[in-house]
Amino acid sequence: MQIALTGRPGIGKTTACLKIFEKLKDEMKISGFVTKEVREKGRRIGFKLVNLESGEESWLAKVGEGKVKVGKYAVFVENLEKFLDEISLDSDLIIIDEVGPMELKSEKFVKFVENLLRKDNVIFTIHYKACHRILDEIRRRFKVITLTEENRNKAVEEVVEIVRGRKSQDSN
Repeated sequence: MQIALTGRPGIGKTTACLKIFEKLKDEMKISGFVTKEVREKGRRIGFKLVNLESGEESWLAKVGEGKVKVGKYAVFVENLEKFLDEISLDSDLIIIDEVGPMELKSEKFVKFVENLLRKDNVIFTIHYKACHRILDEIRRRFKVITLTEENRNKAVEEVVEIVRGRKSQDSN
């Protein structure tokens, strides 16, 4: 089961990952992370990584100046790379939200994702339009579900059923 969720910014990819996590966390060991928007006075000021197992958070990017930039955001590559060391790879399900321009600034992240391509228990969210060899590989090899306002709740249920079906096959 290799699934990639995609869709325009703000469509609910992270929310979908959190819903999948909530529905399955009592049935299996889930690791990985989601990337949450951080808002101040209604304006997005950055993104934080949130470890699904521990709840630990770390800044991925914040509006401002920095060595590595994506648009108006300074990307904290060292935070991401340190964060990856805490992700358990021996889980029943691994959720990685997101494989996108900010994360792809890290060669360690690219290698991390390349290793996950060999596993069959992974859900990625992928940037809708970004171009990168690793995104091309995911789009080619994974079941890609494009979230829309009309299908996003149904898509969560579909993914949960796929994961449950795979887990029941593994236990037989």
